[in-house]
Amino acid sequence: MARIPYVETDHAADERVRQLYEEITRLRGSVLNLYRALANQPEALRAFMAMSRHVRDESSLPADLRELTILVVAHTIDVPYERFHHEPAARKAGVSEQQIAALPRWRESAAFTPAQRAVLAYAESVARYHTVDTATFDALREHLSHAQLVDLAVTIAWYHFCAALIGPLEIDLER
Repeated sequence: MARIPYVETDHAADERVRQLYEEITRLRGSVLNLYRALANQPEALRAFMAMSRHVRDESSLPADLRELTILVVAHTIDVPYERFHHEPAARKAGVSEQQIAALPRWRESAAFTPAQRAVLAYAESVARYHTVDTATFDALREHLSHAQLVDLAVTIAWYHFCAALIGPLEIDLER
């Protein structure tokens, strides 16, 4: 049970929340528990959705690399909520079932391309240590533009931010 109440979709008294929920439904298809918790502070939810829109919809990262990044961060820092929501997104982005299954031990798997492996190494290192060694960063340069490198860093940081909301607020999985 979440530590703060969810603002229910049909009972949102605040007009700002109703408008945000309409925008979120158009953008994401539904209003998730994380959004309903953040709706207790509508302006925070608005700011959250602006950054989410960049990371999920406007990033220069190819969709498969974005979703693999999100999933390896979710595995590394143990955020089941993100794994639950991003495994279907990864499938839609072209990530195979074999790759999804291999993520917890991706280094031992032959299922990933060199670009995917470079991204996974970087994302895992940043998730675990908040930094990377020169060799890991240099491997990325072979596959990503400067804009993509920034979007990769922003994506990893974003999902750390999400974890810092989901865990302490005890956001429930939607079932």
